[in-house]
Order: sequence, then C-alpha cells, then structure tokens
Amino acid sequence: MTATLSLAIDKHSPVPLYYQLALVLEGAIHSGVLAPGTRLDNELELASRLRVARVTVRSALHRLVEAGLVVRTPGVGTHVTSPHQWARSPAHSTSP
Repeated sequence: MTATLSLAIDKHSPVPLYYQLALVLEGAIHSGVLAPGTRLDNELELASRLRVARVTVRSALHRLVEAGLVVRTPGVGTHVTSPHQWARSPAHSTSP
C-alpha cells in the first residue's frame, strides 16, 4: 500500500473502528489514491500500523470484498479491483 495513505481512525468515535477503516479505504479507492491492482498491506501490518485488533482489519476488508472493491487471494494478498467490479459501497449502507 502506498506509504502516503493516511489511515486515520478515531478510537473515541461511536462509529465502529472496522467501519471507519472500511470508509477510509473505500474513499482512497474511489479517489484513485489506491489504484486498481494496488496490493494492500496484510491484516497484521494494518492492525499494527493502526494499533487495532486484527479482527477489526479483517472486518473492514470483508466489507470491501463484499462491495467488490478489493479481492483477497490466499498466498497472494489483497488487491484493489477495477471500477467495473465494484458492486456497492459500504458508505451507502444504512448501518455499520
């Protein structure tokens, strides 16, 4: 993942951390900061970087997979998909 990407989440917010992370990553994908084909850091690296539990990162990535924004391949990693693969956006969900 690009080192310039700011992954700021507010641990004091009532919004769940996984949802905040999913929104930040989604925004970076839609804005082109994370271009199609970009490999994301693995769960452990992201969790360490953000100082959150691995399950938080896993949940955020799961939302992005469901939206078609990323694809996870065992042994290869998590990559941003191309726009024509995007199904729906976590931001358009009515609840976290």
